[in-house]
Amino acid sequence: MFDAHVHYAKSHGDEALEAILKENGASRVALQCIPQMDTLPTTPDALRFKRRHPDSCYVLGELSRLAYIRFQRDEAALSDSLLTQAKRLMDAGCDGIKMLEGKPDIRRKFPIPDFDSAAWAPFWAYAEKEGIPLTLHLNDPPEFWDKSRMNPYAIKEGWFYGPDCVSNQAQYDQMARVFSRHPGLHMQLAHFYFRYDDLPGLAGMLTAHPNLRLDLTPGIEMYYSLSAQAEAARAFFARFATRILFGSDTGSRAAIARPPRAIDPLESSARVRVIRQALETTGPYTLKPDGRYLFNIPERALMGLGLSKDLLQHVYRENALAYFGAHPSPVPAGAEEQLEKYFQRFS
Repeated sequence: MFDAHVHYAKSHGDEALEAILKENGASRVALQCIPQMDTLPTTPDALRFKRRHPDSCYVLGELSRLAYIRFQRDEAALSDSLLTQAKRLMDAGCDGIKMLEGKPDIRRKFPIPDFDSAAWAPFWAYAEKEGIPLTLHLNDPPEFWDKSRMNPYAIKEGWFYGPDCVSNQAQYDQMARVFSRHPGLHMQLAHFYFRYDDLPGLAGMLTAHPNLRLDLTPGIEMYYSLSAQAEAARAFFARFATRILFGSDTGSRAAIARPPRAIDPLESSARVRVIRQALETTGPYTLKPDGRYLFNIPERALMGLGLSKDLLQHVYRENALAYFGAHPSPVPAGAEEQLEKYFQRFS
């Protein structure tokens, strides 16, 4: 398997992460880097992990959130910074760029400009021209704008979005304009773009923009939704069999914890199990809370999609190889240290 969405942090412990990937059957991995404690970069350490696994590890580096503060009142300077950061990441041996900038909680904390603004235009143009794989987390489950429908864990994490926060539709509209201006962007839309309740709309977007991909990283809300429309979901998977990437979000909770904590093997295996049960089970099954990943949820009857082995082979491996390439980019000598010094400029 090729797990196209794993979060790396040095605090995980390299050996622990390696054991988890092996246990979950992941022979290749794309590390999606996001800052710890909001601003501490993880990309240099992810590149060090990549050196341990140069033939099987891909790294998608992060953009500095401190740049949004430093250049808050200078759109041209921020635009230059975003473009320069992108080039620095790629020169350091990254295979793409991870963007958590579209998570509403991050936009609430940092003055991130709208994605269709002039500040982002050179960044999008560069990524499109160079065919750089981008992973975008845009919005969150639609339930997060309605506290009565939210999991208690999500409320505790501060992921309820009221009128003080950007709306999900506003962000979808921004990115629709970006895709219109830059139709060649290569982008992995995390968590099924949180539009699993609108499969016809997703189908139209994928049809119009052939370099877009979806990934299967949970929230559990997505799997509730796919189960409730199992027949339509099966048809969607069959239609876009080469456009959907397996990703587990392994390591995300440990990476965003305050303070960061060691990665939990049982939680990580539960994430993979949630996805595989949904895709591989034919007919009804029961999803039960496990006290790790699946806690604070009631036992729930779901409907599996029962996808074919050929389709699963595409989702579990072939699609990610086609998207990221057969071989990870090499990490130049000293790249990690140089990138650390560059990120320190924003502190």
